[in-house]
Amino acid sequence: MEDIKQHIRNLLQAEAWTEQDKLWVREYLDKEDLSEMRAVALEEYSNDLLSLTKALDEKLSVRLLDHLHQRLQIKQAKRKTLWPRIAAAAAILLVVGLGVFFYTQRHVEGSGATRDLLANDIKPGGNKAYLVLSNGKRVSLTDAANGELAKEAGVEITKTADGQVIYTARANSDGIKYSNALNTIETPRGGQYQVRLPDGSKVWLNAASRLIYPVSFNGRGQRVVELSGEAYFEIFKNKLQPFVVKSKNQEVTVLGTHFNINSYSDEPDTKTTLLEGSVSVRRLEGSAATRDLSYRRDDVKGGERFGEVVLKPGQQSTIDRNRNFDIQVQEVQNLEAAVAWKNGTFMFTSEPIQVVMRKVARWYDVDVEYKTTPDTRKYTGAIARTENISHILALFERMGTVKFEIVGKKIIVK
Repeated sequence: MEDIKQHIRNLLQAEAWTEQDKLWVREYLDKEDLSEMRAVALEEYSNDLLSLTKALDEKLSVRLLDHLHQRLQIKQAKRKTLWPRIAAAAAILLVVGLGVFFYTQRHVEGSGATRDLLANDIKPGGNKAYLVLSNGKRVSLTDAANGELAKEAGVEITKTADGQVIYTARANSDGIKYSNALNTIETPRGGQYQVRLPDGSKVWLNAASRLIYPVSFNGRGQRVVELSGEAYFEIFKNKLQPFVVKSKNQEVTVLGTHFNINSYSDEPDTKTTLLEGSVSVRRLEGSAATRDLSYRRDDVKGGERFGEVVLKPGQQSTIDRNRNFDIQVQEVQNLEAAVAWKNGTFMFTSEPIQVVMRKVARWYDVDVEYKTTPDTRKYTGAIARTENISHILALFERMGTVKFEIVGKKIIVK
């Protein structure tokens, strides 16, 4: 064991790996017992562990994986997704407690327990959504042909082949008199979609999400939209017409910036994570934002009753219904985790199995039933959202404290 540990230390400290080194690592990752790697991780990164009380910090998992990626000379573009292909297998790093585990395709196929999961496997979600026009017509974007979908309020609405809905103002169009016309884009469970709004702003919708927005922003003091679920925003800058996102318990005001909002109704809190620019997060009284999209901040009386914070890049606000809806602000050490879903990755950061399974349920369009009280273990790690559900379930089964059964569109946790 000591010889193997020393070999791992030498590899981690080496400036480059030979082809023989790479082959050794790939073979090592296929082992069931990775105790040597786990031991070296604890020794080599002990400074990171001194400040931790329950689980490895997400920075440690990223550092360890980044080290391996550099040595295997995986291109940066792929490395950003965290889970590129190593040879023919998907190498997945999962950090739980004080252990570092690697998981490959071969482990899924070789286990009797996981063969049952493979037999009833469920494919991942994809680009699926519905567009509701101002006249109430509901269009399935999954089934609609690429090209023009409709014309409303002087705006042409088109669908692209790569899963986008684009709003383009027609020449000499007058959108002012149509400013009350609203459209809605909805993603079902197992769906995602991207929309480019009339002002050029881009929005990525995660599964089970809905965005309501004006067909035209002309004649409005603010560009106001309403979100339920989760979305990532890249907002076109316009100082004269601030962009406002209203979601569960909050209102976010921006001029031009990149940020993510997670406001699912089945989650206890609403999280806003800022990547670029500056946003103001204002706590709204009550459990749901008003549906009047002509709403202006000046219309609200008794503003002192609402909490409000201004976020800087790298910060995240949280409004938790279990904490009297107070706004909490924290620094985010790994911003990639907040938008991993947009980049095609599940990323878990010290999360209990119930939180993990809510994310899984939305993307794979399944229900989850617990046959036993879930353990209190927290999970940190990641896996590509393009994998079938068996890969994720087998990954957690390998940790030894939870088992799954797939029955139709239901996942039973045992």
